[in-house]
Amino acid sequence: MNEMTYEKLEYNDLKTLVKSYCVTSLGKDLFDKQAPSANLKVVRHRLKETTEARNILDTGTKMSFMNVSNIDFLIEKIEKGIILTPEELIYLTDFLRGCRRIIEFMSTKEFIVPTLSSYVNSMTELRSLEEEISGSIKNNKVDSHAYKELKRVQVFIDTTEGKIKDKLNKFISSNKNYV
Repeated sequence: MNEMTYEKLEYNDLKTLVKSYCVTSLGKDLFDKQAPSANLKVVRHRLKETTEARNILDTGTKMSFMNVSNIDFLIEKIEKGIILTPEELIYLTDFLRGCRRIIEFMSTKEFIVPTLSSYVNSMTELRSLEEEISGSIKNNKVDSHAYKELKRVQVFIDTTEGKIKDKLNKFISSNKNYV
């Protein structure tokens, strides 16, 4: 379609209105990539998806998309071998939990919304990873008891910091006259 057709149909206004109902940044990003189609098969498929989504809304049940955000930036860091911060690990855990909830919700709706429910078949529930990360983060820090090697490193750091403080205190004490 050309720009004049978009204007006459008020397509951009409609797109802005629909986008305002997206509850996650990931949904908004995916919605921005959508474009109208002249392919009848694609149009029918999208109408079927829309009808099924409306059926979910009509049942009065609500599906939580909480914490299902775009994690592309985390995946890029992992692929580059960059270690994630505790905050990023928590963000990832929240994402995994959100995905698990969607899988659980949609698996109970497969007779009402077969097309939309089929999409969760491509999703993998990673509860063990979710639990491993959750159990390894305490107070926004990686728990030193999470891994033996990390605990050994933490003890070394604590011991070294103690030695530095002792030497600094001795130095200050012996040089009080000059301070």
